[in-house]
Amino acid sequence: MFKGQLWPYQQEAVERMVDRGQMLLGMVMGAGKTPTTLGAIEELHGQGDIDRCLVVVPASLKFQWNAEIGKFTDGSRVVIDGTKSKRAQQWKVSRNARYVIVNAETLINDVELMGDFQAMVIDESTMIKNRAAKRSKLLKKIGKTIPFRYALTGQPIENRPEELFSIMEFVDKDVLGDFRTFDRTFIVRDSWGKAVRYRNLDKMFKTMQECMVRKTREDIQDQLPNIIHQTIPVQFDAPGAALYRTITNDLLAQISEAMSKGKGGFNLWSHYNSADGDDSQGQIMSRLTVLRMLCDNPALIEQSSADFADTNVNAGSEYAHSLYSRGLLSPLRTAPKLDACVDYIQAVLDEDPKNKVVLFSFFKKNLRLIQERTKEMADSVLFMGGMTAPERDAAKQTFANDPNCRIFLSSDAGGYGVDLPMANYLISYDLPWSSGKLEQREARIIRLSSQFPHVTIATFVMKGSIEERQYEMLQVKKSINEAFVDGKHLDNQGSFVLDINTLSTFLRDSKV
Repeated sequence: MFKGQLWPYQQEAVERMVDRGQMLLGMVMGAGKTPTTLGAIEELHGQGDIDRCLVVVPASLKFQWNAEIGKFTDGSRVVIDGTKSKRAQQWKVSRNARYVIVNAETLINDVELMGDFQAMVIDESTMIKNRAAKRSKLLKKIGKTIPFRYALTGQPIENRPEELFSIMEFVDKDVLGDFRTFDRTFIVRDSWGKAVRYRNLDKMFKTMQECMVRKTREDIQDQLPNIIHQTIPVQFDAPGAALYRTITNDLLAQISEAMSKGKGGFNLWSHYNSADGDDSQGQIMSRLTVLRMLCDNPALIEQSSADFADTNVNAGSEYAHSLYSRGLLSPLRTAPKLDACVDYIQAVLDEDPKNKVVLFSFFKKNLRLIQERTKEMADSVLFMGGMTAPERDAAKQTFANDPNCRIFLSSDAGGYGVDLPMANYLISYDLPWSSGKLEQREARIIRLSSQFPHVTIATFVMKGSIEERQYEMLQVKKSINEAFVDGKHLDNQGSFVLDINTLSTFLRDSKV
């Protein structure tokens, strides 16, 4: 039995999920996908349609789902976690449980132990966005035998429309047909296979309405806090600008070399998705990463060089070390973005003792540097990959309950499923590669449960740098998602044109 109280739009979603049986729940992060899904599962159980539901989630969310099921239902549940022998016993016990919660990586190893299910939920279903991945193939294979299937994600397309197709192969493979037909119908490619235009998206929008519950922030804005967006530009100092231009020239040379090897179709998307590839792509990615380090804090390049030189440490960047060996790091004395961000945090904390700040950064080392610089302002916690589940939970509880702990420093490990309604400022110190991850970040404080009438989202960007390009690409990716899923940004023919210059053009034209 469902024990919670649903908003009207959530109850409408429950009814559609129960009626159709296979549904993409595409409600924006913070809109309550978890209680909505549990409402549907409980109704199906009450009708006698299901006995067991398999809930597949990222590993970091297993125990959060366990708590939410306990909060909203009277159903028994088992979390599959621990050693192989412990998991074997848990699977045995789970035969009598209504909910079985497991992460995909564990399920791959335990698939022969799972037994029969009548319902399957994939939370953060972008985990199956790659059609070729072993994880995607396994979850879709399992789903074929289960009548009630629900995929949950606030942003079905993070980078490419092919991701939506992959998710729908799990939900209902008949909706979008086979991939070749999907590709020919909706995507126009150049001679190198790169997408240049999307078409027939008005038809796509109508098709998806049948099998998707979609709620954007605009749809439920009266139930969410007001959002203030700030983009804060930061200027390089002279030594930093000089090094930036040097790295840019090295990067342009690598791109030119890749193009000269018959790679005229060198894939722009791959730069921003860290795609696997040959050594030329690796060389390009290493330079892009060092550019990002320079934008964040030059000390990160020095640390990466030192790690590479240390034979006892399997880390670091050869390219960063080459810059050190050439004496190019020695003129660097300041970290303009760090200084600007620390000043911003100080102003926020001084403004009101109730203000709390969540800050995201890509580099773990950078989070520790920020923690050191802000330790006199307020207590803080770290939340990042490599921490155990109890450590992460302790960090969340401290930030939530300790009034002296006012800064939550997170890598993108904290972008999934962490509810932080007690904070009213969120800082993207740098940007992720994926628009989906950016949405996930911001949704940590843009929630139905927010304790504030308005929240502020601040993004720091080094002027003229690769960060401006990254920001531009994220907006394009967000627009692609909105075009396919929401029917926005279309011309009169139902098309969406990718109008963006090449990475090389941006680098050559940038003024740093």
